[in-house]
Amino acid sequence: MTASTMNAHALFVGANTSESYHQAILLPDRTRRVLLQADRKLRTAIRSAAQDAVRYGKQMGLATNAYRAAKQSPPSLEVRFLLQGGLAYDTAVEPALMPPQQSDRDTGVYVKTSFLSRQEPGLAAKTFFKLVEDAIRPLCNAEGWTIKEKNTCVRVELNQHMHIDFPLYAIPDDAFEALENSLQDIAGETLVTASSRMMTLMDRHRTLRIPSDRIMLAIRENGDEGSWIQSDPRSLHDWFEEQFRRYGPQLRRQSRYFKGWRDFEFEKGGPSSVALMVCIANCYREGFVTADEGRDDLAFLQVAGALPRLLDKPILNPVLDVPSALNDWDDLERSRYQNAANALRGSVSEALSGHYLQELTVKRLQGALGARVPNRPDLVKAHTKVPEISAPAAIVSTAPLRTTARTTSG
Repeated sequence: MTASTMNAHALFVGANTSESYHQAILLPDRTRRVLLQADRKLRTAIRSAAQDAVRYGKQMGLATNAYRAAKQSPPSLEVRFLLQGGLAYDTAVEPALMPPQQSDRDTGVYVKTSFLSRQEPGLAAKTFFKLVEDAIRPLCNAEGWTIKEKNTCVRVELNQHMHIDFPLYAIPDDAFEALENSLQDIAGETLVTASSRMMTLMDRHRTLRIPSDRIMLAIRENGDEGSWIQSDPRSLHDWFEEQFRRYGPQLRRQSRYFKGWRDFEFEKGGPSSVALMVCIANCYREGFVTADEGRDDLAFLQVAGALPRLLDKPILNPVLDVPSALNDWDDLERSRYQNAANALRGSVSEALSGHYLQELTVKRLQGALGARVPNRPDLVKAHTKVPEISAPAAIVSTAPLRTTARTTSG
């Protein structure tokens, strides 16, 4: 790769006194507050519905046919909640094109329930979905929110710009109770009273874990009752947190930058956030990134240089024993994403290399990332003294700049 002649670190991360791309893409506090307030109301409705099912003895009506046939007592039913996704990783960004893109919050709904002897939840997946949707429907109608059926979650659209996803998980009684006991020993609290601090407590105390093979995710498809698959979002969260600790704050910032690029480049679709974040972490793990904390621009260039190749081969989920690719795309999708990654690599390389023109660096980065890159040539530095030459028109010409729904920086 051509050596960088320009230093655009300040355009990316800036300082307290200057605007930057990083400041422009961060999820605004007001959006976080709206999502959190709505999430709290929805949690209350879901928790009340589960309590009512127990109070009025309705659990057996939620059970699977196999559970009833086993003539077991009504399955237990208690719910707890845990934040996951971009807000939990602290990599959330404001989408570039709203709508159709939306800011989101992911809240896992965990139900303590009885399991069959073959370690399948006694609760039917589809009845779990129905319980949650029926619980929140009056609230959604009152607030003007819309419930959307997704295969692996209940989605609540608050407006054109934001939504909350509720994936539904089942945990066996004994594992749930072991977690409660560990929390009581460590913090002297219950899962209910410590709910707002559970992410922090889980990061500090690895004993506050449920074995991954004992957490099941509800799926709407596959039969009349739906189905369950093994899925532990916390194990992937732990893996990312370990990478952030090992490689420092720059890795988290790079995750935000590339999510910002993805949203600008693809109005709909694009590589998933998890797939991108695994690729970026692997760039650091495999030594492709050599830039220090003071060169976010160079680190971005180095990741962009490796990205086309990484997208072409399987991006393996790093926490599963059985290989599972995060980029199980069809040929058309794969070609589309690789072409975009190749274009990004070229644009960023041309922005940072082969010239000493501050304005050209800004224009080319804006062409790749959008107008949220501030129009501040004064923040760009040349590595050597700028030679006194007249730049040919062909050098300074750039493609028309695409605009986003948000055209201000910061």
